[in-house]
Amino acid sequence: MDSQTTDNKTLVVLTHEQLKEIYENAATIGAKEALKMFEQERKKEQGKRADRRLRNTKLLLRNYHMLKEHAENSVFGRTQMEESAIDVLESMMSMYDNEVIIESIKRSATRTAVIVSHIETMFGLYEAYCGNAPNREIEMRRYEVVWDMYMADTTLSAKEIADKQNISTRNVYEDIKVATERLSALIFGVDGLKVH
Repeated sequence: MDSQTTDNKTLVVLTHEQLKEIYENAATIGAKEALKMFEQERKKEQGKRADRRLRNTKLLLRNYHMLKEHAENSVFGRTQMEESAIDVLESMMSMYDNEVIIESIKRSATRTAVIVSHIETMFGLYEAYCGNAPNREIEMRRYEVVWDMYMADTTLSAKEIADKQNISTRNVYEDIKVATERLSALIFGVDGLKVH
């Protein structure tokens, strides 16, 4: 690199190789920054998706009895659709309005029955997981808490569950939070897990 000064201005002369090296370094730095930003956006999107799945899991649990009743009372037309639970769950991910999501599931008896069956199956898997966990007592309590809150024929309030389990209502809500996160992973698959 040569430089010449004329009239308080410096003129820098670069060789072709020096200019090429500058371009290559700039491209490398730019590519690294772009990859870093892409990875940050990907993690952010995964987090949003996991949040939606957790929200949708809570929505399904809160509406379980209504969906089950709808499926049981809508015997007509159950064979009209060839949609899997994953198809229904994926369609939920693009919707943000809770009422729209529930109405979408109720749109057909088959769709409702598929979701109810999926929730029940995943609850069975969750019970098996809890029963075999190293901290079995705590995990089974969490299972029972979430069962009593959402799935039991006669659901209980947080206060009633706290009394039944001999824990505080705060513990009830903590148990529900942990159980719901685990159920979300079961109901929606691995994508249901929160990415930290």
